[in-house]
Amino acid sequence: MKSLFNLLRKPGLEDLRNPTCPIAFVHIPKTAGTAFVEYLIENIADQSRVAPPFMGDMAVTRDERSPYRLYWGHYDYFLLKETGRKFIFITFLRHPLARAISQWKSWSNPSNLTEAWLNVMEPYQIEALRFSQTATLEEFVMSPNLYIEGHIRDVQTRYLADAPDKPGMLESAKRNLQTVFRFFGVVERFQDSIRLFQASFKNSLPYSVPAARENRSRELDVHLSSAAQARLRALNSNDFELYEFGCRLFEERYRKVAGN
Repeated sequence: MKSLFNLLRKPGLEDLRNPTCPIAFVHIPKTAGTAFVEYLIENIADQSRVAPPFMGDMAVTRDERSPYRLYWGHYDYFLLKETGRKFIFITFLRHPLARAISQWKSWSNPSNLTEAWLNVMEPYQIEALRFSQTATLEEFVMSPNLYIEGHIRDVQTRYLADAPDKPGMLESAKRNLQTVFRFFGVVERFQDSIRLFQASFKNSLPYSVPAARENRSRELDVHLSSAAQARLRALNSNDFELYEFGCRLFEERYRKVAGN
């Protein structure tokens, strides 16, 4: 059996050092994006060609004269699509319940409620984050706060769809994942995802991001009532279907690369 890395250098692969068009990392919140973007940046030889993190302003992304070869941040796919530019799209998926729990862990972490955050947030956002600082996971999940719900409900499907919260959202997210995104990984198979990424791009480096820079949520034992579990599953019905679809597609692609 040929080893995985013997298959990496086949001709026709995009060169990370000189891609044919900019790479756009659609970082869905709480899907290992902090770790992966560190790895992406290391792979871009010229750091001046890495765009600053997306903070809501699409102007730089729309500028075809921009020298940037890597854009990254919490972009919705449809926003990038609407620029009319061609990108090499990449992203990561995560189990929907694990992603939602990680959102609570992040928002309940005092070190994440910084003055820098507070200075750029609206009052309703600050209210939600201050509530999350003392809320249990149960209280977080059951909260009627619409801002909190928006960070729990079908986040991955909405990020990848042609039109979030519109008819056909799930179908378009599946289609985009399969036909538009050059690469996607799965957090629960992170090392396999890195191998698949390396098989998809020439000149990719070994993964060496230190754990201290991965921004992992602290590990806690979590317990949810049956009502809270039911609410999470109801709010993520599309994400569950997208995740299952993505895991099957990922396995097909990984097996082809690994030669299994």
